[in-house]
Amino acid sequence: GSCKILCPYLCYNRIQRSRRIVMTTANYGATADIVSTSQPPTEEVAALEAAEAKMEEGQNLCHDAKTKTPEEKEEEWDSTLYDITHMPTWEAFTLKVGSAWGNQGVWVNLMWAVSIAVVVAMVVCFTPYAEVIDTQGLLKLGTFLTIFVGFLLGFYLSSSMTRWYACTVAFMELLDAVRKLQMQMTALGVSKDLRDMLNRYGLLSAWLLNLNLHMHAVKNPGDEQGEVANPSSPRHIDTLWNQLAEIRPDIVEPHEREMLMAYPQPSALIWTWVASLIGRMARDGDIPPMASPTYGRILDIVQQAYASIRGARAPFLIRAPFVYVHTMSILVHVNTLLNAVVLGVQLGLTIPYFISTTRRVGRMELAKVHLPDSCADLFVAFCLNLVAPILYLTLLDASTCMAQPFTFKDAKIPFQRFIKVLESDLKSAKSIADEPPLWEKPAFKK
Repeated sequence: GSCKILCPYLCYNRIQRSRRIVMTTANYGATADIVSTSQPPTEEVAALEAAEAKMEEGQNLCHDAKTKTPEEKEEEWDSTLYDITHMPTWEAFTLKVGSAWGNQGVWVNLMWAVSIAVVVAMVVCFTPYAEVIDTQGLLKLGTFLTIFVGFLLGFYLSSSMTRWYACTVAFMELLDAVRKLQMQMTALGVSKDLRDMLNRYGLLSAWLLNLNLHMHAVKNPGDEQGEVANPSSPRHIDTLWNQLAEIRPDIVEPHEREMLMAYPQPSALIWTWVASLIGRMARDGDIPPMASPTYGRILDIVQQAYASIRGARAPFLIRAPFVYVHTMSILVHVNTLLNAVVLGVQLGLTIPYFISTTRRVGRMELAKVHLPDSCADLFVAFCLNLVAPILYLTLLDASTCMAQPFTFKDAKIPFQRFIKVLESDLKSAKSIADEPPLWEKPAFKK
């Protein structure tokens, strides 16, 4: 009750003090004179300021209580938050969370490759006259295919990174459009209700886009979880709005939600409302008329936001052709299979030599022993025919994750973190705009 009584009086005194400062200051240079000649506040002014501080604190607490949202789920992994100083050092071998080595499919393929190599080695070991096999020719064949597959994977990796960055930049442009729109409305002195409505529509569009793109993400390509066949079905639309209600329940009005739920892509359609609202504001005199350059600049911001939504959805809507990705995947797996066979042949030919070497050492025939050369050849075969193909499988896994950041969580773009930063920026800009230091707030509408 005391807050309601003091509120008009405190606001009146605050306005009067602001007017005295503005009237006393003829220009910006005179501010120094005011500061140098200012007198200590009287007891009445100090008491008044203390009452204002208590009232503002109470209002903030009430506002926080009204806008308090349910506890949000923390994201399991943010692919952009890591200590890059560990990457040039050997500490990179200890980083497991979020890496491609955490993909179960890579280790399954490694076990299959080792199993094939062991089976081939046993067959060669018990095959008569197996020593006539030209192992050098097999090594050359495996090396040639490895180089060709490495070239294809390098191109695919570069293309995937380009798409990932383009999608991230497009979403950042959407958030920047919301900031620019708020700045334009602040400069024109638009009323608080209209500014808050435009900010709310911008945030609503960003939240809907984020939830829609990441709603059906899986951990990585090795989880054996298929993609959703129809993400625009009514069931998935209900899931989208239920998730929004859990995270930001007050960001959309009930009648707005009812209208938007009838469409599969509401994040883009919201900007149609924004454009319509901008036109209405121009007609009502809140902003310059439609024929003015200022109105054109505001509409450019709206169009930028709409285009950025299309750009952010590009990896979701457009993928590399199936024939390209499938052929490259088959080549990578054939390369792994062929190199596993070559390693098995090399191992099968080396095992009998190790047995005969043991016998020669027992008979002291050391001149016929060439154990170091055989061990070196086996080590080279192990690196070229097992380690390199598994590294290529890992590159295929990483490239696939980055090509589809909305399908796999290992390369997930942290849209939610960006939106939270936008919410903080809008709140800070609103607080600064409501309290100009030395001038009255602008107002285009007379």
